[in-house]
Amino acid sequence: MNREQFGFFLKKLRTAKENGLDVDSVVKEHENENVYFYNDSCIKKILASEKNIALTTDLINASLNLLGADRVAHPKLVNPFIPGELGYRNVEPDLLLTNEREGGYPRDRISIEVQHESNMVYRNRVVLYVSRLISNMVRKNDPPVLENLNLISFQFTDAYPWSVSRNYRHTVQLRNQEQLLYYDRQTITIVEVNKFFAHADTFADDRSRLAQWLRAIDTLNRESDFGEFANDPVFKMLQSEVKLSNFSSRYLMTVDMSDFDKSMAVFSKQEQIARKMLARNMSPEEVAEVTDIPLYLVHEIKKDMELAEA
Repeated sequence: MNREQFGFFLKKLRTAKENGLDVDSVVKEHENENVYFYNDSCIKKILASEKNIALTTDLINASLNLLGADRVAHPKLVNPFIPGELGYRNVEPDLLLTNEREGGYPRDRISIEVQHESNMVYRNRVVLYVSRLISNMVRKNDPPVLENLNLISFQFTDAYPWSVSRNYRHTVQLRNQEQLLYYDRQTITIVEVNKFFAHADTFADDRSRLAQWLRAIDTLNRESDFGEFANDPVFKMLQSEVKLSNFSSRYLMTVDMSDFDKSMAVFSKQEQIARKMLARNMSPEEVAEVTDIPLYLVHEIKKDMELAEA
């Protein structure tokens, strides 16, 4: 199912419950279909499962472009999904694991996030998660020796417009004004999913592992022919794990937007109004007063619009 189809299915499930109908029969009716992979609760159950650790590790190595000895090889889930009807849900990032490095090197701490809505606040959210993860690495009064932190963000909005960057994968690190790397243990990896498919012709010859992953997930979400990936053991496992039959009706009844996502949805509507007002050449001060969006964010939205038009 794509995102809209999955949302319709969840609505159908809740309507059945409200009318006193058998919700298990609704799930049974769709058991051979695929869930929407990028849903927070679905990706959590699939990738944060101990039995799927090989699947998760392959996606992480592909996203971070880790090859050879640099690959994640000893992963351990920090907030695993515990089997059961409701499983284990955590308000922290969708997925968090560690990886021990040999030779005395600091271990890795890796997190995966997904963001669908287009708005300026999400950048704050990503940096907030990075800050939380860093602050949890060192105990009070201990020397601040940090681990390698990698936050992977699958975004359905372009962090960088096509006119600015024709890459769909971005590595964000601390650098100075001469673009010299200052600190190499903190990395945000942004994967622009929509950009990859919106410019499919440009990336047609991209046979990287990440490109294969994006195409495989998209194929499953669209319920299309999976023959291209059928001989790959990792993608074969993925095909099995996304089946709706793996998800109990009780668990699916808990699938919803978090309170944060609901507030983000409200902001998204405000941002849409702000963009329309700015397109009509209204001043940022006027837009901020009408929409209640902080003035500095209105300026960021305006700058984002200018970049997209460049």
